[in-house]
This record gives sequence, structure tokens and C-alpha cells, in this order.
Amino acid sequence: MLFIEFDLNTRYKIYAQTKKVLRKYQKGIISGKLTSEQFVHYMMNDFSFKKILSENQISICDFEECYKSYVETLIGIQNESLLNNKSKYTGYYSNKAPCSSIFKLKSELENNGYVLEIPTQYLTEWDIDCIVKYINTGVIDIGNEKIYNYVTKI
Repeated sequence: MLFIEFDLNTRYKIYAQTKKVLRKYQKGIISGKLTSEQFVHYMMNDFSFKKILSENQISICDFEECYKSYVETLIGIQNESLLNNKSKYTGYYSNKAPCSSIFKLKSELENNGYVLEIPTQYLTEWDIDCIVKYINTGVIDIGNEKIYNYVTKI
């Protein structure tokens, strides 16, 4: 079973619950005291998480391994973002989107019948690229499920 195979709504629910808990244990993850395996074990025993899995008829045993790789991806993105913020380096993932990208996004939204549900001032270059990709292909990359709620079809 691959995480990318789930429908976008299920992926978003799992993403939201995971990010919520990741933020809670951020210091332990950064310091290395909490490994991805320990985190996955904790999440598999969490009532809210079990509820999401059961609602979507996902077997915990089958899901655990693909979830571990998903968590490692999210931890990598989170650590890179934190590192960039500490070093005052603004990279692709955290750069505020330039006006040209915002105009391109608005054009794509209009042409494809979508509406943006978040103000453009909060979008990064990476967010805009992922939204445009989602609009054109219907695919959201692993670790960027947050954009699922950023746009809606008219």
C-alpha cells in the first residue's frame, strides 16, 4: 500500500492529524530523542488517528510501513524549514511568492474553474507551484497535502 494511492480527502485528514502531533513533539524530533518509528507507534495508538483510519477502512497493519516513510518525509520538510528560518535563508519552500507567480496562479484558477480559499499573501513559491500542478493534473505531492483545502472547484 502506498500513501499516494489514498484519495485526497483521506490524505488531507491524515496529514492534518500528523502535523498537529508533529508540532507538539517538534523539539524531541529535532534533538533525535523521538525517532520516526516511535512517532509512528504513538500515532497508531492514538484514538483520533485510529478513527480516521477506520472511517476510511484502512488496515493499521498494512498502513504502518507506508506511514513511516510518509512521516520521515514530513519530518525532513519540517527540519529543512526550521533550518532555513534559523539561518535567515529564505529558500524555495519559504520564499514569499513573487507577483508574477501570483498572477500566473490567478490565471490558472480562472481558466480551470477554481477559487482560492486562502489569501495569496500567505502562499510561498512552493505552494503556488503545487497548487498549479494540482489544478492541471489533480495530483498533490507527498508532504504538501495542505493545499487540498486551499482551492475548491466552482
